[in-house]
Amino acid sequence: MMPLLQTHHTTLYYDIHEADYTSPHASAPTVLLLHGFAGTPESDFAAQITPLRNHFRVVAPHLRGYGRSSHRDHYSTAYYREDVADMVELLDALAIAEVRVLGFSDGGIVGLLLAALQPERVKALAVLGAQPTIDAQNAASIRHWLLERPFSPEWQAQLAELHGDPYWRSLPRMYVEAQDALVATGGILITDEELASIRCPALIMHGVRDKVVPADYARAIASRIPGARLLLFDAGHAAHLRCEKAYTEAVMEFFL
Repeated sequence: MMPLLQTHHTTLYYDIHEADYTSPHASAPTVLLLHGFAGTPESDFAAQITPLRNHFRVVAPHLRGYGRSSHRDHYSTAYYREDVADMVELLDALAIAEVRVLGFSDGGIVGLLLAALQPERVKALAVLGAQPTIDAQNAASIRHWLLERPFSPEWQAQLAELHGDPYWRSLPRMYVEAQDALVATGGILITDEELASIRCPALIMHGVRDKVVPADYARAIASRIPGARLLLFDAGHAAHLRCEKAYTEAVMEFFL
């Protein structure tokens, strides 16, 4: 049977990668992986899952609309917070009291909100490519990325494999519509007060050449979270792929 959980918002698929070691004294701590738009944990964290499993149990859900979880027919303007609620239901169902969170892009935003809204649950937070707000210029960049230029044949093949064809073809349009709607409602994804309420150690990472989410967002996030560490890569939005070795080393050092 596939590991599925019926939440308030979706039928959620998840994998659990048990730690590759056994301890007679304690179970391995847990890392929660939160992928980005049109990804899955296996595509966004392919290079990190194995090193993480040397020290941690890894919980890897497919967020609503992606992979083996339920398909979407739209994104509401509350979809980040709906994803947070799904993660809380998942952790409750698995009786996991505390996690370290690794998030990319949209998953980074979900991770920030989870740490703000469930402070007793998140013990450490590492995010890449997140943003606390969105404006019209950001939405235009996303529109250009997803609707105005052709996808490479390689990415089209990956999207079809991850999410199914023809369903994946509806995701870019729905996603762009959601970003425009978020801008129209004020563009606030996570408030300054919520960022300031995060109390766990936080590693805020970003690519300085990111054309989708400007790196100034990472600087703003890090400035508002008490004690947060900022790490910038000479890369674009997918810095975890472009700077894979440095990214993996930073994440492992931080979590350990």
